[in-house]
Amino acid sequence: MPRINATARSATTSTIDGREIITFGGCDYLALAHHAPVLEAVVRGLNTYGLSAGASRETTGNTAAHDRLEERLGEFVGMDAALLTPEGYLANMAMCQALAEDCRVALIDERAHRSLRDAAVGAGLQVHFYRHRDADHAGALARDMGARPVAILTDGVFTADGGVAPVPELLAATPATGTLVVDDCHGFCVMGPRGRGTLEHFGLRDPRLVLTTTLAKGLGAYGGAVIGPRAFIAKARRAGTAYRCTTPIPPALAVAARAALDAHACEGWRLRRLREGIARVTEGLAEVGVDTSGHHPHSPVFAFTLATEEIMERAAAEVYARGYLVPLIEYPGGPAPRYFRLSVTAAHTDDELAGLFEAMRAASVACVG
Repeated sequence: MPRINATARSATTSTIDGREIITFGGCDYLALAHHAPVLEAVVRGLNTYGLSAGASRETTGNTAAHDRLEERLGEFVGMDAALLTPEGYLANMAMCQALAEDCRVALIDERAHRSLRDAAVGAGLQVHFYRHRDADHAGALARDMGARPVAILTDGVFTADGGVAPVPELLAATPATGTLVVDDCHGFCVMGPRGRGTLEHFGLRDPRLVLTTTLAKGLGAYGGAVIGPRAFIAKARRAGTAYRCTTPIPPALAVAARAALDAHACEGWRLRRLREGIARVTEGLAEVGVDTSGHHPHSPVFAFTLATEEIMERAAAEVYARGYLVPLIEYPGGPAPRYFRLSVTAAHTDDELAGLFEAMRAASVACVG
């Protein structure tokens, strides 16, 4: 398929070439991007602040909306403090710029999001890669560095395939004076008993932990954040030019993000419904012959391939012709150069899920035929 050019979107559909297509791609896992109270909060914010902050927060661009959102984010994940950035990619830049004040070496999971390696290289850190989700290899590399300060960097839930990092083992491998950074873009609001993220999922609290995230995936809002110990956040505020030298998210979006956090906290059915959908997709994929044995039961992302690229292209086209979008993508960190990345949200209905797998079964027959 050519690049999608959607002219409208709802929580579960995209209007493409005049057709409303039921979409199993992208993020907005809790379906908060279209939640009425969140949209109403945007309007309130626009009426209060206008469209843009207009300047860096450290000059004249700061607002109470930004400050309140940072306080709320720290409370939400149970950490000392948070720093907002214009988006998630820049959160990793600001984080690595803060790390570089005291740390010289970054050990990065080989399939982590590219923003981590870009940020570490850009901050002047010496970068080494450890084998995917291999905490023993990360620990061995850390020991090889001797007395040099070391940071280990990983996704919490991996962007491309939905795999979950062995964070407790990585923390055990982190030197006492080191830092473990968890880029939790796809775990934030999704993992854990209350949906507070990968650290809650594993029950971890440690002064060596730093979290980065986007607000655009589980929360359905926009912006990025670095969250962690107060001293580290102060360092990021001071040394992170990705924060200091950029215009922040519009204040109205900060107001909306707080409303989305409130909705997340008050509407526990969203997380329950998401996990029901994850279970149904796991079953449905298995029914059409996709191996889901290694999939984590709380991850809304499924990555898989079929026998050949030609079969994948035909299957994608057949499913799309029946009104469903399961994206066939090229994106770093997946199981193959091209692969399906299917994602489910709290808004997908039982009928939409049933229709998806009926379309996938029909496509399987068509491809074999």
